[in-house]
Amino acid sequence: MIELLIVAGFVLVPLFLAIPLLGKYLDVRAAAVQTSRYAAWERTVWFGGDAASSLGWFGVSRRWQANEKTDDQIRREIGVRHLSETGTSDAFSNSDRSAGNFKGGSKALWQDRNGQKLLADYNDIQNKVDNNPAPGTLNKILTPIANFASTLGPFVLEMNAEYGAKVTIKIKDIDFDHYLAKTSTADFSETNVLLANGWNANGPDDSAKTSAKQQVKGLVPTSILAAEIEGVKIMDYVLGALSVFLPEASKLEPGKIEPDIVPADRLK
Repeated sequence: MIELLIVAGFVLVPLFLAIPLLGKYLDVRAAAVQTSRYAAWERTVWFGGDAASSLGWFGVSRRWQANEKTDDQIRREIGVRHLSETGTSDAFSNSDRSAGNFKGGSKALWQDRNGQKLLADYNDIQNKVDNNPAPGTLNKILTPIANFASTLGPFVLEMNAEYGAKVTIKIKDIDFDHYLAKTSTADFSETNVLLANGWNANGPDDSAKTSAKQQVKGLVPTSILAAEIEGVKIMDYVLGALSVFLPEASKLEPGKIEPDIVPADRLK
């Protein structure tokens, strides 16, 4: 009986009380794994602007201008979309990237025996994304060529292809009167790395964005004929006049630059 009391008092009872807290810590760690995957994936989609690699020599700095999202915006989305106490009616929103707190508070499961939140501060979420060129000899050969092309003109490629994200979730001190310990802290950090091509050759037909179409316009002199006056292309006036005498002229599309388009029947 004495041995049982000693073992129970110093081992079994503390272990019995620690099991729920350890379960909550494991849940926090699982959330850190999922959020690191989320952050890395988001960077493969939102890779432009400041997140893109800078190309060019002699003071020239050109970046792939496309979808852009900062590390802090991804961090705020993590807090709302993964670490908040959400319900079935909650949906993702563009405003998540500017959120300043949890939606509905942090997860209800994450609290100690006295009901104190283990993750109470929105700023205890940290996110860091590292973009690096794709590993391999071929990329080392192509990078100087891409820098040379960017120095000469607006020819930009996105050389980053290794997207690594590290998410850290800081757990608050356990309450002073907690049975297990007066102060017990834990930081859960998880890293996830994805190898992907963020950019694509298609892209938007927008002068403020980077796409194959925008980059080759300067190499196609007739593209100036596609300029518009009050929404009507200059060449449309010319072709309209020519079609009176040459009907086939109405079928011409001088200066048109069109990326490859997959036929609709191929998408079914």
